[in-house]
Amino acid sequence: MVAFSARASKDLVSSVASVTVVFDTIVTNIGKAYNGDTGIFTALSDGVYVFAWTVLTNPKKWFDSELVVNGTPKVYSAANSLGGGSYESTGCTSVLELKTGDRVWIRKRGSQGNHLRGNWSSFSGWKLL
Repeated sequence: MVAFSARASKDLVSSVASVTVVFDTIVTNIGKAYNGDTGIFTALSDGVYVFAWTVLTNPKKWFDSELVVNGTPKVYSAANSLGGGSYESTGCTSVLELKTGDRVWIRKRGSQGNHLRGNWSSFSGWKLL
């Protein structure tokens, strides 16, 4: 069995492009495939995996994110509160067929956005088949 859930313990504020989001507070890590120091999940076996992530951004901020497999972006998500005075969140789920050793992580999409809210942003995954 492989399943993990983790959240970012602190805000990520960066103007640097393509920064990996490290969800460093591990809630569940069955199979130990997720590394809370690097933010990277490594597939332990071939199969179909499900990944979900949420991002919260502060009022008048934004943060675009992407799910990456072996360095290639696969799915995008955006939390944009630039036009308002409230917090904004986004969530995304993706089903991927992976091979043993494939690496999956969430990163800031290019230079888009500059503020991910810690303790409210999370990343989870599990092997389906």
